[in-house]
Amino acid sequence: MGVFDTDARPIRRGKAKVTTEFGHKVLIQEVENKIISNYAVYQGNPSDDTLLEDDVDKHEQTLGQTPKEVATDRGFGSKANEQMLKDKGVKRISLPYKSKKSAVRKAHEKQPWFKRLQRWRAGGETTISVLKRKYGLGRSLFRGTSGTKCWVGNSIFAYNLTKLARLSMV
Repeated sequence: MGVFDTDARPIRRGKAKVTTEFGHKVLIQEVENKIISNYAVYQGNPSDDTLLEDDVDKHEQTLGQTPKEVATDRGFGSKANEQMLKDKGVKRISLPYKSKKSAVRKAHEKQPWFKRLQRWRAGGETTISVLKRKYGLGRSLFRGTSGTKCWVGNSIFAYNLTKLARLSMV
């Protein structure tokens, strides 16, 4: 058995008892109506908290404005990322912290708008699941980083076309 994709890197997710997989990390950005506005394919497994600023910059380039609200999972949560988002003018920032939380932070994360954004972000997990199950995002049939980027782009394009077609029928 040989290695078929020499660009694939070991990726171990932060969850307990997860086996090591080989592949690329994909970052997906959703806007209203679950439309995917941007994506990025990374070789290897860069830390999530280093990717947020570039992600917000891509949003600004694509849509011409800073997002009003940002919701992420714990991997992106850091004081530096929260400050960066405040500096960019984001009004509502829902970044749960990874470490032990102070009483003030716990109260902040219990606010209704914070919880609403976290529920919306959790819905993004369903989008990822749909992309894997219905649109082939679980395994790229193209090889190399450039091939994987093309495969991911095609999967997201097909997903967005289907989503837009359904929205236009309503």
